[in-house]
Amino acid sequence: MLELLFLLLPIAAAYGWYMGQRNLRQKEQQQNKKLSHDYFTGLNFLLSNESDKAVDLFISMLDVDDDTIDTHLSLGSLFRKRGEVDRAIRIHQNLIARPHLPQDQQDLAMMELGKDYHAAGFYDRAEEIFLKLVSQEDHSEEAETLLIEIYQITKEWQKAIDVTRKLSRKRQQTLKPVIAHFYCELAQEQVDNDKKIKYLLQAVKQDSACGRAFITLARLYQQEGQLRQCKQVLLQLLNADVMLFTDALALAREVYIAEQDSEGFHDLLLQAIEKGAGASAVIALAQWLEEQGDIQHAEKLVLDTLYHHPTMKGFQHLMQIHLQQAEHGQAKQSLSLLAQLVEQQIKTRPSFRCKECGFPSHALYWHCPSCKHWGSISRIKGLDGE
Repeated sequence: MLELLFLLLPIAAAYGWYMGQRNLRQKEQQQNKKLSHDYFTGLNFLLSNESDKAVDLFISMLDVDDDTIDTHLSLGSLFRKRGEVDRAIRIHQNLIARPHLPQDQQDLAMMELGKDYHAAGFYDRAEEIFLKLVSQEDHSEEAETLLIEIYQITKEWQKAIDVTRKLSRKRQQTLKPVIAHFYCELAQEQVDNDKKIKYLLQAVKQDSACGRAFITLARLYQQEGQLRQCKQVLLQLLNADVMLFTDALALAREVYIAEQDSEGFHDLLLQAIEKGAGASAVIALAQWLEEQGDIQHAEKLVLDTLYHHPTMKGFQHLMQIHLQQAEHGQAKQSLSLLAQLVEQQIKTRPSFRCKECGFPSHALYWHCPSCKHWGSISRIKGLDGE
């Protein structure tokens, strides 16, 4: 009998191990079934626009299984994209509050929380988080990019420049045109002209094609009575951004007249036309020729330009030339009325358009109000433009 008991012991042990494993599997299945049920319930809350109940349910589920952390990160991101930033913040704060969260997941949750604060307009809180994440290799580039965005919104241009200096050399090269605009913004904030010029020269150093810096420098030199320097900068502007030179035509005229250099102004306009400055430069040269008494040459210039590059501006100025030569009568009145109608048409059309998003505007913006690109808005070319 005793021998039989010894023989049954291994069987009893094996049976006990089997039953233990079976109970464990049953508990896991029940737990997974509960999680699955809770997730479907949470999704149903979301689809029913009961977001608060969904948030509460998903947060309570987090205490059950760490494997759901990625799901919660995605859920928080979804809420943020939907504009429900307060709920996204709750989810990400709850994640960060977990004491045993691995460091990599802690950093991911911090990054998402920083984005939440950014979206909510809590820029000081977002800045604090991103400054901490800059030192983390996996998040440094994204954190630096977001910091630059914040400093642009808060107009802390020097901080934005300081962040770009920490970027890789390749990234710095890509951002040079943007950094040039940051220096231009710093110059705009200054009261003293010498400080303004200092920052503008820094802008040119960053981007030798920064037309904004050149046109602002030209105006400052004119104000300071440094007309020779102004003329040099105008030439640099012509080579850097020929389309922006259109906005400096009135300034150029004043400077060259003050210097009694009408021939120099004539040559400058010819260069601008050759480089493709557009209808405004042609009209400026035609007006200069009219002032010299050479109306026939002015008319021929406008006609030739219209033949190759027809524009409403050129057509309107051609009518003005004809009005000067027309005799009083019905024909002159009709021509005058037509010129006025064309002028009104020109005024209603936008003069500028963003090259990135197509945003139309009657005024020149250095920072596109629509897509937030720097230096992307330029004068429109074609029939309604230059």
